[in-house]
Amino acid sequence: MSEVIEPQPPSRRRVALTVLFHSTCAILSTILSKSALNGIDAPVTLLAFQTTVQVVLLTTIGYFTKWITLSRPVSAWIALLPLTAARLVGILAKTYCLASVNASVYQIARGLLLPFTLILSLLVLRPRPYYPPLSLGGCALVMAGFGAGMASDYSQMLTSGKGVLLGVISSFTTAIESVVVKRFLGKSSEGMWQMVWMSNVMAIAFYLPLLLLSGEMGTTVAVLSSAETADASATAHQFLGTAVLTGVAGFLLTIATFMQLEVTSPTTHMIVTAARGVAQSSVAVVTLGEPLTANRAGSMALILGGSALYGWAKDRYAQSKKGQTYLPVSQDAQLETLNKEGR
Repeated sequence: MSEVIEPQPPSRRRVALTVLFHSTCAILSTILSKSALNGIDAPVTLLAFQTTVQVVLLTTIGYFTKWITLSRPVSAWIALLPLTAARLVGILAKTYCLASVNASVYQIARGLLLPFTLILSLLVLRPRPYYPPLSLGGCALVMAGFGAGMASDYSQMLTSGKGVLLGVISSFTTAIESVVVKRFLGKSSEGMWQMVWMSNVMAIAFYLPLLLLSGEMGTTVAVLSSAETADASATAHQFLGTAVLTGVAGFLLTIATFMQLEVTSPTTHMIVTAARGVAQSSVAVVTLGEPLTANRAGSMALILGGSALYGWAKDRYAQSKKGQTYLPVSQDAQLETLNKEGR
């Protein structure tokens, strides 16, 4: 009988380089988006440009690499409409939240993502997922970090009530998005790249009515026409250029996410994602001149510690069931992670 060869874990150098690439793309995407929104407060316009750039890149590269198939039956597009709607609502809420809060506090504002995802998974998914008691403790720490950080920011008038509310809404809609993605991964015959591409293509069709409803159509026209005055033209050019760059960064983040999910365990991925928030806050403080208070730092520490504890407990439980020492992130979590990061 032939001997079964177990897959070897990736080298430390490969893991380190992949994590560095992923974190750089994620931070760059958030900081560039916030920089663009600081110049022109037009979240829908920014998303429309970003998504268009991503679709062009996905179509070009995906076609030649056979990641995607351009010709799909109408029934396939209709079947993905719920997924498209969930992703669109999620990314809109994230972008409006980013427009209303400092980039340095963005992760705190969306700190209820983990608790909401946990609760919705228990209510909707079948069979119900199991959460070890220690992971629930990590979730409680995350909730404490959100509550302390938002209460402190609001009392010091660093974050408006609108920003706090959008943070809660963003967490909730992204949690819904994650649950919808899990259900689609179990039922849809489309691959992950195909689903991402098709949902982005359909999202573009929704942006025109959204631009009209949000009142940003005039802003979009002004940006495309480079406005009238010299100052307005410079601002429009900067916004458009930054939007294109964020689209490229978003596409690279999609690639980087798949790469990181392939080489890291759930614990490593959770800790890296959480630790990235610290680096993101530091970059925002330095490049955008945002304030970093002791309360914000304490809240971030709670959220990071809780996220790491949650990921570690879930990973230990999974390994105890499967008897493995190295466990890459499962396929059913990959597109979910893409959505949590806003791509």
